[in-house]
Formats: sequence, structure tokens, C-alpha cells
Amino acid sequence: MDLLDDLHLAELAPIVWLQSWPDAVRPVMELVSVLGTDTFFLLCLPLLYWCVNPGLALRLGLAVLTAAASNAVLKLAAHQPRPYWIDARIHPYSIEQTFGLPSGHAQIGTVGLGWIAATVARPWAWWGAAVVVGLVCLSRVYLGVHFISDVVVGVLLGIVVLLLVRRLERPVTVWWRGQALWVQLAASAVLSVALLGCAALANVPYGGWVVPPGWSSAGAIDPEGLETVVTMAGVLLGTLAGASLMYRLGWFDAGGTLRARAGRWVIGTVVAVLIWYVEREVLPEGVVGTYVAYAVLTLWVQVGAPLLFIRLGLMAGGRERGGVRQGGAA
Repeated sequence: MDLLDDLHLAELAPIVWLQSWPDAVRPVMELVSVLGTDTFFLLCLPLLYWCVNPGLALRLGLAVLTAAASNAVLKLAAHQPRPYWIDARIHPYSIEQTFGLPSGHAQIGTVGLGWIAATVARPWAWWGAAVVVGLVCLSRVYLGVHFISDVVVGVLLGIVVLLLVRRLERPVTVWWRGQALWVQLAASAVLSVALLGCAALANVPYGGWVVPPGWSSAGAIDPEGLETVVTMAGVLLGTLAGASLMYRLGWFDAGGTLRARAGRWVIGTVVAVLIWYVEREVLPEGVVGTYVAYAVLTLWVQVGAPLLFIRLGLMAGGRERGGVRQGGAA
């Protein structure tokens, strides 16, 4: 890793220069940075799923989840620091516990915004996505949490994931829908556990690893922790299993009046918050509790909420739009 160490040292000066910009830039950078997070997409997706187009939301969600999960595993495989971990001159405007390479914001933003641009299929959409991703990358370097090389690698990996997702989306969907429900549920569990296995294997070459003394600026960190991957694994299980169940139950139509759509969003969000609160009080802390919590919460979004909305008369079930049933399990 000597080459990377030398590269990181060379990249410190540009970060120091960026952070010398006027303080008025900081809130703008912090706001822009949010656009590249998996949390941003995952918070927006229930609204899209319940109130606009469930099929679109499901496919976008799986694309973002693929980017986030692969990024978490690759961070563990690379074991690389963040700028402020190795140089006290760099101010951390955001405290991060995970490794730095590749940048998750850059990778997830590239996949999420790129997927939307590919779906819109207009030049302005591609230009808009490119500009936003560029700003997200700049913000991560400015905030002191990524080297320039981190965001470059993140964008490149994001492009690779985006191309793979767009290429495999249709054949995988067709294959998945052709399987029995028990096969879909079993495959959901296997893929979820496989993600955990990949993360554990990524840490194997670093057996006995401890935080280097030169990373003293990082403070108390545990970058080898698997919490992020466990979260993604739970969401993956809930997404695939929930979508498969909902599809077998007849799917649903996210159309309707503005009042009905607003009612779905309010009720769905309130119940999700209640579920999260109860889970925090009931489930044990640690890997198992986190995994179960996110799986259950995602199942609520995918299947529990639509069934409740149908029962309450806020949503029509079993509808098809344009002759093609919306959504699917991939």
C-alpha cells in the first residue's frame, strides 16, 4: 500500500486549500453531500413506492442497495484511511467510522442518479446527474472525509455497477418471477447471508489489524465493524422477500387522488417510526438486532403498508397500468 500512502500524502494539500474557502461554502457542501447517501435514497423510495410508481421505486431501490452493499464490502477489502484520520490539519466536518476507499457517496450517487437519468433517457437528465455527482464528490473532499482518489474510484465503480444493473435488470426480473414463492424467499435469505459472508471474508486478510498510531486524528473508531453491511443485508432481505410476497398477492396501484397519496405517506411513515421505536426497545443490540430491525422495517414498506392502504381504501389492489403489471421482485 506504499503507493496509496504516497498518493494520500500528495492529496492533503488540495484538501487543506479547499477547506480554506469562505465559511459560507460549508452549509452548501453539507447539503449537497446528502444527495449521495443511501439514506437519502432509502428515505425517498417509500414515497415513490407508495405514491408514484412502485415498480420504478423497487428497481431504483435495488440498484442503490447494490451500490451501497458493494461499497461497504470494498471499504473493508481496501482498509484505507480518511484524510482527517492521518492529518490534524484537515477538519472533519462530518465524523465517519468506516474506511474511506472507495467513496460511498460518489458510488451511490453515480448509480442512483445515473439510473434515474438512464430511465428518463434525455440529454438534460444525464447532464444534470453528472453535475450533481460532481458536486457530491467535491463536497466529500471539502468536508475532509475523502481523498480525491476515493471519489474518483467511487465514481468509476458506480459506473460499473450501473452498467451491470441496467444490463441484468430485465433477465433477472424475468427469471425471478418464474420461480416459486418459496424459491424467491429462500434466494432472498441466501443473498442476504451471502452479503454478510462477503464482508466477513473481506476482513480475513487483516487478521489482528489494529488502528495505526499515525491515524491518531481519527479519534475512537472501529472501521472493521460490520454494522453497515448488516443493515444492508437486512434491507436486502426485506426488499426481495417483501416484493415477492406483494407480487404474489396481486401487487397494487399507486395512483389516486392527492389526498389519498398524502394519507398513505403520512400513515406509512408514522407506522414505520413506531416500528423503529418498538424495535429499539425490544430487540437486543448488536448484529442480530440490527439485522432483524431493518428486515422488518423494510417488510413493512414493501408489503405491510400497501396491504394496510388497500384495506383502508387508500389504494387499489391488483391493478395494471399500460398493460404491464407494475413492479416485480427485481
